[in-house]
Amino acid sequence: MKSIEQLIEDITHEIIDLRRELHSYPEPAFEEVETAAKVVAKLERIPGIAIREGVAGTGVVATIGTEKDGPCVALRADMDCLKMEEKNSFEYASKKPGLMHACGHDGHTAALVGAALVLGKIEEELAGPVTFIFQPAEENHGGAKVMLEEEVLESPVVNAIFGLHGTTALPLGTIGIRSGAIMAASRYFTITIHGRGCHAASPHRGIDPVLIGSQIVCAVQSIVARNVSPVEPALISIPKFTGSTAPNVIPEVVTLEGTLRALSNETRTLLETRLRELVENTAAAHGGSAEISYYGGYPLLENSVDEVAFVRGVAAQFMDSEQIDGSYPPSMGAEDFAFYLQQVPGAFFWLGMQPDGGALPSLHHPRFDFNDAVIPTAIRLHCEIARNYAIR
Repeated sequence: MKSIEQLIEDITHEIIDLRRELHSYPEPAFEEVETAAKVVAKLERIPGIAIREGVAGTGVVATIGTEKDGPCVALRADMDCLKMEEKNSFEYASKKPGLMHACGHDGHTAALVGAALVLGKIEEELAGPVTFIFQPAEENHGGAKVMLEEEVLESPVVNAIFGLHGTTALPLGTIGIRSGAIMAASRYFTITIHGRGCHAASPHRGIDPVLIGSQIVCAVQSIVARNVSPVEPALISIPKFTGSTAPNVIPEVVTLEGTLRALSNETRTLLETRLRELVENTAAAHGGSAEISYYGGYPLLENSVDEVAFVRGVAAQFMDSEQIDGSYPPSMGAEDFAFYLQQVPGAFFWLGMQPDGGALPSLHHPRFDFNDAVIPTAIRLHCEIARNYAIR
């Protein structure tokens, strides 16, 4: 029988071709119809695999080893793209205007397909079932939560779940992982400020919501500086400020839109409470009024201690110690993988894509591209996690 390294080598070119095909034809949240079809076409080659299509609309859930009695491990990849214009000019750049795989989900999906193909060939080595979750709508739409509503961890019952994410912040072929919080709890918000409109030459006749909004934008930083412990990471950002439609008109209404992040759920709640108080009272102090509405966002992504130790041990089987950062700094980004970890133990980790001396753009950059050189490592990590979990 071929070794796992040989099995991965046998399919690497095929998986790279798949990755580039997905990159050429990106699909946004809950519209990953063709992406899912390409995934299913590959998975159907695996004897005995159980495949569920149309989960959460466009998701795919597949399981091998359904008759096995050992613990079930789940591996997850996200499939959706971002709504942004790609600026790359290589042959497989996005063929769809305004859509781009700028977060590496094409690579995540392709690598998990590769892992399924390899594990399908060594199924007799598995002590328990392995479930492959191809999830739609990670980018700001919480596809994981919808998948959970459709009981993707229930049949068979999943004992632990694992996911990886490519990053250009780490050297090629290295991993970054940590126990506890690794990605932030987040919320988005819209602030609506009501004043009294007037001519800009007669501001005394009105109540200027632009001034109120400006005061709020500056004052929110006092929440992080004076209400949150100096050793507790937290942020409030207000990137969008919509005011008047003319340079000589003080408007009736101004809207602000932003996000808040924290590395504990308690601090996120504190930020929400204090921001609401500050918004309402600042507006009232200037004779206006304001309300804030919160929406979206993800819970704190907290890795399980045992599962992190397990991933580090698995990686150490074929990676050097300097390639494994077990105390990687947490990110203020947010990930809906957190919803899975509210249900079962698991771990989420980063996989480095930056070559020596390279300058690959960061995630969400219009010139970003998933580094195909890391695909064999991604497949190997998935396979070894699945192969070793039941016998750890």
